[in-house]
Amino acid sequence: MATGIRVLIAACLCLLCAQLQAAEPAATDRQAGRPAQVLLLLSYEPTYPAAQIVVHTIRDNFAQKAPDGVRLHVEFMDADFSSTPEYLAAFRDLMAKKHAADGLTYDVVIAAGQQALSLVADNYRLFHQPQVVFLGVSDADLIRRVRMQGNFTGLPEALPVYEYISFMRYLFPGFKSIHAITDGLPGREERLKKLRLATDSLNENLVVHSLDELSWQALQQTLSEIHNQPVVLLSARQDAQHLKLSLNQAISKITSTSASPVWHLWQSGIGDGLAGGVFTDIHRNAEKAVDIALDILAGNAAADIPAQWQNDFTTTVDRQVLERYGLGDVMFPESVTVLNQSPGFFEQHRSGIVTLTLVVLAVLFILLLFVTEIRRRRLSDAQLDQRTELMRNIIDSVPDLMFYKDLKGRYVLSNRRYNEFFGVDPVGKNDLEIFDKETAEFFQQKDREALSRKGGATNEEWVHGADGTTMLIETKKTPIYDPQGELLGVFGLSRDITELKKAQENLEHIAHHDVLTGLPNRLLLNKKLEYALQLSRRSGESLAIIFIDLDRFKDINDTIGHDIGDLLLKDVAQRLDSNVRDSDICARLGGDEFVVVLTQVDSATTIQEKCEQLLQVISRPYSLQGHMLSVFASAGISIYPEHGNRVEELIRNADAALHKAKELGRNRYCYYRRELTDTIHSRMSLEQDMRSAMENHEFQLAYQPQFYVGESRPRRVEALLRWTHPVRGAISPLDFIPLAETTGMIIELGFWVLKSACQQFMFWRQQGLELDKIAVNVSAIQINASFANTVAGILNHLGFRPEWLELEVTESLMMSGTTEVNQQIQKLRDMGVEFAIDDFGTGYSSLSKIKSMPVTVLKIDQSFVRDINDDINDYEIIRAIVLMARSLGLTVVAEGVEQEEQEQTLHRIGCEWVQGYYYARPMDGGCFFERYGGQK
Repeated sequence: MATGIRVLIAACLCLLCAQLQAAEPAATDRQAGRPAQVLLLLSYEPTYPAAQIVVHTIRDNFAQKAPDGVRLHVEFMDADFSSTPEYLAAFRDLMAKKHAADGLTYDVVIAAGQQALSLVADNYRLFHQPQVVFLGVSDADLIRRVRMQGNFTGLPEALPVYEYISFMRYLFPGFKSIHAITDGLPGREERLKKLRLATDSLNENLVVHSLDELSWQALQQTLSEIHNQPVVLLSARQDAQHLKLSLNQAISKITSTSASPVWHLWQSGIGDGLAGGVFTDIHRNAEKAVDIALDILAGNAAADIPAQWQNDFTTTVDRQVLERYGLGDVMFPESVTVLNQSPGFFEQHRSGIVTLTLVVLAVLFILLLFVTEIRRRRLSDAQLDQRTELMRNIIDSVPDLMFYKDLKGRYVLSNRRYNEFFGVDPVGKNDLEIFDKETAEFFQQKDREALSRKGGATNEEWVHGADGTTMLIETKKTPIYDPQGELLGVFGLSRDITELKKAQENLEHIAHHDVLTGLPNRLLLNKKLEYALQLSRRSGESLAIIFIDLDRFKDINDTIGHDIGDLLLKDVAQRLDSNVRDSDICARLGGDEFVVVLTQVDSATTIQEKCEQLLQVISRPYSLQGHMLSVFASAGISIYPEHGNRVEELIRNADAALHKAKELGRNRYCYYRRELTDTIHSRMSLEQDMRSAMENHEFQLAYQPQFYVGESRPRRVEALLRWTHPVRGAISPLDFIPLAETTGMIIELGFWVLKSACQQFMFWRQQGLELDKIAVNVSAIQINASFANTVAGILNHLGFRPEWLELEVTESLMMSGTTEVNQQIQKLRDMGVEFAIDDFGTGYSSLSKIKSMPVTVLKIDQSFVRDINDDINDYEIIRAIVLMARSLGLTVVAEGVEQEEQEQTLHRIGCEWVQGYYYARPMDGGCFFERYGGQK
């Protein structure tokens, strides 16, 4: 009972003091033309320094910004000591009686401190549901709760524990622990909790000295033993013996014996014994609170004004206090406010220092007049020698051969590698004095070619070293001019490309020849057959394809073994190859399938006789490791132009004839007949449907992402054309693309694809899905004299940056070498458009020319990727492609990746870009954005 009376008396005294502190008297309900009634409710006691700053700042700002429009009422809760439920209930009851007696209704309540905000929130009806602005509140849960109530907004205050720790690391590098002083009073636990969370997250040790366990004297003794360590004052108002002190008294007692400077996370006490601290700018937050309150009084609801979570932190130090601890000479950043700064030596002796400096400068100036010129010359000579030596060391460290000749062909400069390889120092000599006449004249001819072109010239040449070694070098010769544009000589850089050339030749052979038999494989067959067809078109001669398959070869493998089967295939290949002309083609497609192409055929009788001869040659007995074997074969024949005019068509028709021969009993041959397939009829029907599809907008685009190995978010995407027929359903691009090329529809269709893909790419970027590049396939038929201008027009119309676009072309197109194709490609490359070779490895490009092709990307065909872990040939082909591309600075993309094991193998051999069903199937633009638009 006595305790309750004391609590009630304390609350009455606090309210009385608050009334004396208030600047304006209470008023009744606001009426038209009357000042707005604003209550400033503070958690603190009236004498608390921070409370005085808040009261004076808010009063002064209201007086300045609304001199006649606001009447301010101030109430102090004094809840630092008296935060018990009994005290808070008594304070609430007194506020209720006071408001009932005075009839006050507040338009805005400014709650300063956590207890003040909790009182208003828990007794909202008591205050007649006003608009509330809070400041000095760090309890995030409380802030979220009141924001959900509605008419609450304000300035959450974060405790600057991380900023404090960072500042202490600056002052005390390598300190062992952070020491925190607290008193364990209710409401202070959150401060210690946040400091502990920060020290734990930053791996710092926290030592807590709690006054609920220590007396003031015990705390003093403890602090006297802490040297050169950070000490932070969280709260210190009463000790374990319940002896209460004011803030200034507590600071005085703590700092009087502490062997380390004591810091604060609030502005109070800094300048009165504390060394400094990092704290929220109370003055600035009070100003912001006034601005928010005026905004509410102007008609805006507090619920519509977002809470300002961003805090303005201030770092302040007391130089005099730091000097007591030996930290007076520490230099602080400009952002730190320094109190009690002692005048420096320069300020104390300014006049004497200036006079002495002028005298010294005068003497030095006289001396420098005599010394400068001599020193400048010596320094210039030394720097020239150093730069010359540096340039010589740089040149000699280059592993390539370097040289420079004047206009008379005399060597002026060469590097160590050049001298060591040729075994001579060529400086002062010409080529005729160093090399044999033929080599010297070749070098001089290349010098003249380089000098005649401003861009220089590049050539490949075989050279012989002094030790007898032979090396293939690629030499780049560049003309050198003086500042006035006069020609001085030629600079040469020669690089050893012997191993690169060998790797290219090896790759060419692996990519285009069957490993077992050495015959051309399907890739080389397609290339050679395409060339033979071109010759036949020009000459008007016929051409025959004989598709041969061994009968019952599987039985041999199953009964005798695969080793014998491989030997049999090698013998069959040798017999076939030795029984055709040099102008004919003999290839192995795989397994026991062979193709023989007869060129320059003059009659059907010739074809028949040669086919019978080949079947007879195959049927002769074989002696293989003690086994006598007889094997027969069946053959299918297609003839150009009667049975087709394209490589795929002729081979397909010959294959159809082969199957017919096997159906008829094997060991025989059969000519292709039209009734074996309905290809032509289907083609005509498909062509008509394609024209209707273009008119009815049946074509659609699908998008397949390309990933950098190990990443889940795509960086690139390929646009793929799809056609869903209203009757036939989905039609493969392998069926309608060649037809579109043959009929010329590919030109209109191709530009529609390009424009639609670019529009989709731009839409994704506008929605936040920013990819690096989109790839679009281009047919050789599209590249005519206006191709580059049409592409440029589409890009300009859409505002599409050229570097976002990658055009995929075939190997055969890049190898065509036609002037028109080269001009169109170069024009687009000059704009920034990049080119890629699609399905690389399926053509017959000269790999030695890849480096001169205007491409940046090689896309490995999925036929190699499919069996990379099962077929050593495919593995070696891909590995060779990756090695070659890396040496040329090209990007490699593997298509058709469907298994994790394929991805791992590709990554292991250095292929870093992948695409395939393992990651994602092609999808429409909406699904693509839905799947990847939210990733970061």
